[in-house]
Amino acid sequence: GKDVRAGIYLYYVISAYNDAISLTSDDGEAYKDAKTTADVKKHLDKANIDDIHADEWIQNKAVEYCQSFVAVNEEFDRLELKLTGEELAKIDSAVAASMNTFGKFYKETGIGEQSVRDIITMSYKEEAVWNAYYGEGGSEGVEEKTLYDHYAKNHFRLKWIEMPLKDGEGNLLKADGKDEIEKMAQDYMARLAKKSGDEQALMEEFDYLIDEHNHYVTSLSEAAITTTDDEGNQITTETTPKATTTEATTTDATASGADSTDQTTTEAVKTSEGETTTTTAAGDQTGDTTTTTAAAGTDSTDGTTSESTTTTTTGTGKIHYSTDKERVLAVSTSASEKKEGETETEAETEPTYTPCEKVYKWAVAEGTKYNTPEFIKDDECYYIAIKMDIEDRMTVGDLWTSSAVESVRSELYRDKFQEMINGKGRALEVKRNEKAFKRYSVLDVDVITYQQLVYQSYYSMYGMG
Repeated sequence: GKDVRAGIYLYYVISAYNDAISLTSDDGEAYKDAKTTADVKKHLDKANIDDIHADEWIQNKAVEYCQSFVAVNEEFDRLELKLTGEELAKIDSAVAASMNTFGKFYKETGIGEQSVRDIITMSYKEEAVWNAYYGEGGSEGVEEKTLYDHYAKNHFRLKWIEMPLKDGEGNLLKADGKDEIEKMAQDYMARLAKKSGDEQALMEEFDYLIDEHNHYVTSLSEAAITTTDDEGNQITTETTPKATTTEATTTDATASGADSTDQTTTEAVKTSEGETTTTTAAGDQTGDTTTTTAAAGTDSTDGTTSESTTTTTTGTGKIHYSTDKERVLAVSTSASEKKEGETETEAETEPTYTPCEKVYKWAVAEGTKYNTPEFIKDDECYYIAIKMDIEDRMTVGDLWTSSAVESVRSELYRDKFQEMINGKGRALEVKRNEKAFKRYSVLDVDVITYQQLVYQSYYSMYGMG
């Protein structure tokens, strides 16, 4: 009983097209030479996905997206929800920005501004539905203590001194060089032992040693090398810094929520924007939320602001020293062995460890003591690491901000919510306007231009273009 504009269907065709590319990419090999949509089409014209020709698969996937689009709107109405004035203003702004960036492409593809507005509005409606179920005071009764306990169990605080077993040119040290680094490490451990029993003094000394060792590593990498040219003239050059320091970048493993803006069409009816409508409904839904499925020991989405509106006060808040040099890392929930009959791509990939696997496994092991430095030897680097109690920082003004609360809420319940919406979409009866469907050849949608516009928008947003 709901018509979906052709423009909305075509918007979801773009998403489905990109899904198809991903599923047939063969780890990027299939499209490495593709420069135009014609190149991509040539490959997809020969491809099947789930035993269905690619163009039909894209149509079906776009229809699923449309079903979810309809399901979100119906659930929003059923729950008698309303968007706020602030949200409506944000929708206006988002529509203007989208048309500014993609307007020409949308027009050439057959997507009108009203369709863009409907899709963006749907994402706000979806968030309202999400909050009605799983937000604070929602019908599913999610308690903040559940969220708090999950965060505390799956994150830990760590700082470390990283002592590379390499010279200033990046070459591995011989035995005597390693012995020198080990002596230095034992000296550091002795200095830290003198501060045991006084947490603040211990942490301040640890920070001092991090800086001290970083300066040592930098001095090695900046040491001048003197050589002679063919004519016997001396040439002095500085070596390139290759050794890493404790400020090494860690992987940000936050993942985005499923895309909620893709849905369908129903009847061939001319709309005021000159689009034909078609009818369908269902698919992955959108909703711009993030989850923290972080890889082993990667930086978590910590909160360091005090803008939180939450009320939890479980954390001790007894930190009286700088936490600048420590990291809040996520416990891995993704490492798993490949199951029998499962392909490498189907199996979950091994996590990347920060700062290394040995340190990570020591940190998460049962019985690892807080505030007790440990000397850990790895093949190419020695570490002195120290683990601290995460709950000491889980206060509203520190780690347990509103954004952290919402991140954990999404991590725990977003998939369940998504499946509920998708299930409602799948339950809708779909009637396709075949004439309208035949009018649009999905493989001719200029997906390469769209991708280029997305990249340009991204670079422009972050000042890189």
